[in-house]
Amino acid sequence: MTHSNTLASIAIRVHHMDAMTAFYSEAFGIPFKEVDTFGIRSRFGDLNGITLKFVPIREEADFENYPVHQLGFGVRDIQKVTEIVLKYGGKTEGEIIHNDGKVQVAVRDPDGNTIELYSKA
Repeated sequence: MTHSNTLASIAIRVHHMDAMTAFYSEAFGIPFKEVDTFGIRSRFGDLNGITLKFVPIREEADFENYPVHQLGFGVRDIQKVTEIVLKYGGKTEGEIIHNDGKVQVAVRDPDGNTIELYSKA
């Protein structure tokens, strides 16, 4: 029996909503819109047919142990995306790695989640 399962959405609880939305929009071209999710003002974006949901952390208690997510993005220009990371309060994690015609680096978004960036040399 063959199943055709697909990933439909990814929800991330965020603390710095404006910076997170601006960063993901500029770095990865994701358009966001505000959505009322049962009384919570969230922002949903479209990432090539996958809904990326940014849901705000409601209380400091939520932030204390909030889950950390790691996404990986294929990008054309790692240096450019790294500059955008820094612009919105994120940071780099180590050096850019060049290996067998591929380039990769780990960065942190404005909320501190690790993102892996991949590109061809």
